[in-house]
This record gives sequence, C-alpha cells and structure tokens, in this order.
Amino acid sequence: MNVGKIIKYYREKVNLTQEQLGSGICSVTHISKIERGITEYSSEITTLLANRLGINIQVEVERLKGIEKQLHRLHNAIIMQKLEEAEATLNELEALSILFVSDYRKQFDLLKARFFLLQGNVAKAKKLIFQIEKFQSKLPAYESNLLKHVLGIYYITKKEFIKAIEILKSINNDHYKNHEFYYNLAYSYHSIDSKILAYYYAEKALEYFKIMNNFVRIIDTETLMLVQIGDNEYLNFQETVARYESLIQTCETCKFDDKKSKLLHNWAYNHYRRKELIDAQQLYFEAMQCCEKYSSLFLLSFEGYIRTSFEARLLEKEELIGLAHEGITIAKELNELLFKILFTMLIYEIEDNSKLYPFIYEKAIPFFKENRLFWLSEQYEKRLFSHYTKTQQIEKAFGIAQSLIKI
Repeated sequence: MNVGKIIKYYREKVNLTQEQLGSGICSVTHISKIERGITEYSSEITTLLANRLGINIQVEVERLKGIEKQLHRLHNAIIMQKLEEAEATLNELEALSILFVSDYRKQFDLLKARFFLLQGNVAKAKKLIFQIEKFQSKLPAYESNLLKHVLGIYYITKKEFIKAIEILKSINNDHYKNHEFYYNLAYSYHSIDSKILAYYYAEKALEYFKIMNNFVRIIDTETLMLVQIGDNEYLNFQETVARYESLIQTCETCKFDDKKSKLLHNWAYNHYRRKELIDAQQLYFEAMQCCEKYSSLFLLSFEGYIRTSFEARLLEKEELIGLAHEGITIAKELNELLFKILFTMLIYEIEDNSKLYPFIYEKAIPFFKENRLFWLSEQYEKRLFSHYTKTQQIEKAFGIAQSLIKI
C-alpha cells in the first residue's frame, strides 16, 4: 500500500477535506494525486501532511508491513489446519481498521473465505469469493492465483470436482508458491476415480508438505495415496500394510485421533475388498474407538463394522439389526441423511427384506446422484443390475446398464 492511501485514510478519519489538509502545504490537486498514487512527492510534503494529521508516516508504513506478516501467519495457520491460531490471527487483523482501505483488503477477504471453508461455513465463504471474483482481471498475480485456489476448494465442497480441477489447473505456480493446491487437485481426481492423476498430484503435494514439516497434511496426503493404491494386484500388499502401520504410529505420536480413525477405516475397507472380513471387522471396530460416537466419522466405520459382521456371520441377526437401528438413531440426531440411507439398506439386507431393491432404486441411487456420490451410485447400480439380471427383469436391467455406461 502506498503512502498516499495512508494519508487518505487518516484524513477521512479526522474529517478533513483535501483543501483543509493541504492548506499552506500543497494544492488540492496535488493532494488528490498523492492519495491516488499517481504522482511523485517529496518526503518533506508527506511529513508536513502527516504532522497535520498527527501521525508518524514511517510508523504507519511499518504497521502495514506488520499486517503483511500477519496475513502470512494466517495463511500458514490455515494450511496447517490450526483453527484456533487462524481464528485468533483473523480477529487481530479485523481489529486493524486501516487494513480495510489498504491493498491487502482482497487478500485478507480471500483468506477469510478460505478459513470459512475450513470451518465448513460455505455460505459465508461464497459471499466473499464471488464479491472478489468480479474484480479478478484487476487483481495482482498472487491474489489472482489465491482466488483460483479458494474457488477450487469452494467447488470441491460443492462436489463439483470437474470444475474444481479446471480452476486449480489454471494456477500459475511461479506466482503462487502455496503448492497445497496440488493436494486439492489430487483429492478432486480421487473423487472422480482418476487414480493415476490423484496419485501424481498427491506426490507433488507430499513433497511440498515435507518441505514445510507439515505433519498434519503429510498424513492426509499419504492417506490419499494409499487409497489410490487400494487393492492393486500388482503391488505387494505387505508394503501397503507397512505404510498403514507407519502412518498410524505417527498419528498416535502426534495424538491425531481423527486421522488415525480415517486410516484404520481405509485399511479396514482394503481388507474388506480382499474378502478378509475378520481383519476388516477388527479394524472398523478400532476406528470407531478413535472418534466421537456422535460424528459422521464414527458412523462411517460403524456401518462397515456391521456389514463385515453380517457377511462373516460374526454376530447374531438380532444384534446386527439392533446396531443398525442405533446407527439410524445417531444419523437422525446428526441430520446425516446419507447414513440413514446406508443403515436402512443394511437392515433390509440383514432381514432379507423385499423392500431392499425398490429402496435402492427409488431412494438410495437418486440421493447418491444428487449429492455427486458417484462411487456409491455406481456400486449400487451394479448391484441392482445383478439383481435384475438374476430375476429376469430384463427391461430394468437394460435401464441400469445404460446408466452405468454413462458413468
């Protein structure tokens, strides 16, 4: 921010006109040009103007440099996912009224939007993002790329992954050194089941997070990479197991219980895909112990625990149904419609209920598609196709086949 904007800010703060401020020092025209930063000016004139305003211009310039440092600290706290530190820095910056007439205003608003997205407050983030997007062509290079990054994250929260990829890939990494956006690209590719590109960008993100010693995001990224490997028959499963064990140990050391729960869940699903149901059930149970019972993270592993217990016949039918009803109760309290649907399907399946396939067709698949849960939609459409084929419902099977081809 130039000195002229500091002059203008304090002039307006004490309700002086340009004529009053410049009286005996310089003309109104010269004051106007100084404030707009379109003219050369001597240090003697700015000192005289500052004295009239009762400020020390060098102190104010240093204060603005301090704002720049605080913005950098805020951005780092967001990247590190340190919510408390980010919120405290955000509040400190909001108390500095000069920030809002400075050249840092848009950078601050973008970081504030990014913080809202981290909190899950999408509506507040959207309002800020789209206000700034109107001025995108006039933004400096750094702010322009920061806007693209925040927009990409916004579209990820909306599950518009193709749009997110398009925006994130347009970031110029020469002008924007926060290579965290590679992780967002990896996650977007993962969400559309593009495993090779997801792994490629995750590797680039991992390199960046290691340079930053950002252990939280290292775990996130390596977890994402392990998901891409999955049950790849060409890879040594024992190596995958060793990577899971190493990451889980890191989570225990750093007390990252939620991340440990996600790792255990993914590892359990890996065993489930390999039909190793007893191992899967045990890992799902361990994952449930690492998180709050009334959370979506708990419900995710709880559903897996019940399913593996049912398929491996490890629990009695009545107990399984009771657990699934408990899952529905928690899902209702959390207003988690996805899990209400998943647990309802489990109950129908355990009961061998004729309502299962109509429910999948009429309720589950439309919900999955509406919420862009493509992997679940595909999974259950394949199941429907198999059922319709076995029961000689050829027309319905053909309709499902057409939908699967589109996917």
